Amino acid sequence: MTARPVDLARLVFGAWALARPVDVLRLVGNDDGTGPRRATRVLGARYVVQSASGLLLRRRPVPWLGGAIDLAHAASMVGAAMIYPRHRRLALASGAVALGFAATDLTEPVR
Repeated sequence: MTARPVDLARLVFGAWALARPVDVLRLVGNDDGTGPRRATRVLGARYVVQSASGLLLRRRPVPWLGGAIDLAHAASMVGAAMIYPRHRRLALASGAVALGFAATDLTEPVR
């Protein structure tokens, strides 16, 4: 059985966020301070772990689980955008990426 594209995309994005957080932050227009870089690395690590679990469970995929995790992340980023207006753009971009992964996860047919 082949790997699901959404799991591979999460792995690539997560590895990129871990290795080059400043690059990810510059795309959003926010590269100030160590806090956003740390948060980006933590998010990258979460995506790597989430994709690894998806790759390991590919024989018995549970697509709703990955989608649920990403939906929870997206919802938390709406809250973060309201609480931390200085990082609103970063939080909303992170939530949008999570929504994209969730939509892909939840609409991909299980093989």
